[in-house]
Amino acid sequence: WNSFSHNDYTTSCPQCKHRFVPRFIVKTTSPSFVGSQGVGTPLYCEFLSPWVLRKELHTVTKGVTSIDIILDPEWRNGIDINSTLWWNMVVSFRRYAIPILFLLQGSFENQLFMPMPDE
Repeated sequence: WNSFSHNDYTTSCPQCKHRFVPRFIVKTTSPSFVGSQGVGTPLYCEFLSPWVLRKELHTVTKGVTSIDIILDPEWRNGIDINSTLWWNMVVSFRRYAIPILFLLQGSFENQLFMPMPDE
């Protein structure tokens, strides 16, 4: 990645200098998980640079007064940009050893935090 390049989604191979968009795969055993090709399939996500991730998160949360939208499981379900952003946050947080438990709010029947947002 180019440092601080907010519009460049590509990286280059250090050997041949070919530019490409890096990707990662999300797999789960959840029967209701919607992947790139429907229910029960893996989700293929573009691996975004920290600068692109920040820009895209800012864009999708513009006008939102809190981060509660990101905590809503419906926001990250499916194959749109929201799921790619959410999984990139998980990857980035894990990479830097930042706790991700708050991102899972609303994902389980038993509440992880008390109170739930908007309660």
